[in-house]
Amino acid sequence: MENLPPPASPDDHTNDPQQTDPDIPPQTSKESPLQKSNQEVARPTESNKLSYKEKREVEANVKELFETLKQEVHKSPDELFGTELSEVETHQIEWLWHGRIPLGKITILDGDPGMGKSLIAINIAACVSTGHPMPDGTPGIQGGIILIAPEDSAADTIKPRLEAVGGDPSQVLMLDTVEGFDVIRMDIFEYPFSLSRDLEDLGKTIHRRKAKLVVVDPLMAVLGRDVSASSDQDIREVLTPLVHLAERTKCAILIIRHLNKGSSSNPLYRGAGSIGIIGSARMGLIVVRDPNSAQRCILATTKNNLSKHANHLIYQIVENGNGIPYIQWLEETSVNVSNLLRPPTNTSFERQEILRVLRQANVPLEPKEIAERTGQKIEPLRVVLSRMYEIGEIARPYRGKYTSLDRVTVTEIKANMITEKSETSVRSDINVINDTNLANDPASSEERH
Repeated sequence: MENLPPPASPDDHTNDPQQTDPDIPPQTSKESPLQKSNQEVARPTESNKLSYKEKREVEANVKELFETLKQEVHKSPDELFGTELSEVETHQIEWLWHGRIPLGKITILDGDPGMGKSLIAINIAACVSTGHPMPDGTPGIQGGIILIAPEDSAADTIKPRLEAVGGDPSQVLMLDTVEGFDVIRMDIFEYPFSLSRDLEDLGKTIHRRKAKLVVVDPLMAVLGRDVSASSDQDIREVLTPLVHLAERTKCAILIIRHLNKGSSSNPLYRGAGSIGIIGSARMGLIVVRDPNSAQRCILATTKNNLSKHANHLIYQIVENGNGIPYIQWLEETSVNVSNLLRPPTNTSFERQEILRVLRQANVPLEPKEIAERTGQKIEPLRVVLSRMYEIGEIARPYRGKYTSLDRVTVTEIKANMITEKSETSVRSDINVINDTNLANDPASSEERH
C-alpha cells in the first residue's frame, strides 16, 4: 500500500495551495494597508512602543510633511504670514473688577501665608457669582466661576467661606481633578489638574460654564510635575498658552502665589518662582501687613499695564458666628508698597513721636501743630517731616499738612492737594532753610546724619 502523508492539523493551513502543492513557489502575502494596520493594533502593547530613535524619526517626518504642505498652501508670493494690524478689530479693556482684575487677562495675587489671599479670592468669586458690587463698591459682573484649589477642602473650607460672604455655590465649579484613560487597565481614572497638561479641558469647561473668573490657588500646585517654577522657559511654555486661552474666552484668570524669602523692596521681584510669572500677567496685586496695625492688611496694586493704578484697600480678617473667616473691607490708602516690603529699620525718637501724634490725630496736622504736640523745634521738624514724606513714612493729603499712612483716604485728597510745582517749591524752601538757619542747630545736625 502506498504510504500516505499523515492528516494535516488545523494549524497546517490545508487550504493554502502553497502548503499542499510543493511545485508552487512561495508567494509574498499581499495585505491592504487596513489589514496591516489592524495587525499592528492587535499586537501586544509592549510591541507597539517605539524606541527613542524611532520616535524622533516619526516626529521629523511629520514636521517635514507639515512644512511641505504649508509651503504648498502659502506658495503665493503675495501672501504674508501673520495678521495685518489693519485687520484687527479694536475694543476697549473690559473689567471683572475695575482697575484690578481685567477680563481676558491673567492677574497675579502675591502674598505671604496667612494674609488672606484665598479669602480675597473667595470674596471676589462671591461677588461674581451673584453680580453684586465689588469690594470697593464698583459695579460687579455676574457669571460662572471655576475654582482650582487642590490644597483646600470644598466641604469644610471653600463652600462655608463662600456662603459666609453671600456667594452662590451653584455658580462655582471645582476643577481639582480631570479624567484620564488607562490603556493598560482599560479603565477611566481621575488625576490632579495640571496647567501644563489639561489646558484643553479648562478651555472647554470655561465655554460650557460661561465662566467669567478662573481662580488658581496656588500656582505651584498645578504647574505640572515636569515644570520648574524657577525656569523662565518652562514657565512661559505653560503660561503663554494660558494667556491665549484667557484672551479667547474673555475670562479673567486670577493666580495666587506665595512670596519668596528675598528682601527686595520691589514687589515685582518678591513673588516665588521665575520673573516670567509676573511677566505673563497684565495685572499684579499683593497683600502686605499694615505697618500701623497688627490686625489689618493692605491689598495693593504692583503692576498695571492697562490703566492707572487703583487705590490700595485696607482689610482685616474676621469671623462670623460660626467661626468661619471672611474679609472685612475697611478703607482706601495711598501707602507706598515698596516701603512696606523693606526690612524694618531703627526709627529715631523724634520720628516715633511724630508718628504717634499723627496716628492719634483725627485730621491732618500742620507742622506747627505737630511741633506743639511733640515738643520739637519747628524748623528742624519741617525738615524731618519732609524727609519722612519723601520716603513714604507719612502722607501729605493737603498742602502743608501731614497725616499717618493709615488715615489717608481718597476722600481726603481734595482738589487743593499739593501739585508737583508747589511741592518742588516747598522742598526748595526747606533746602534753603536747612542750609542757612539750621547749620549750627545740634538737633538738625543729628537728624541730617
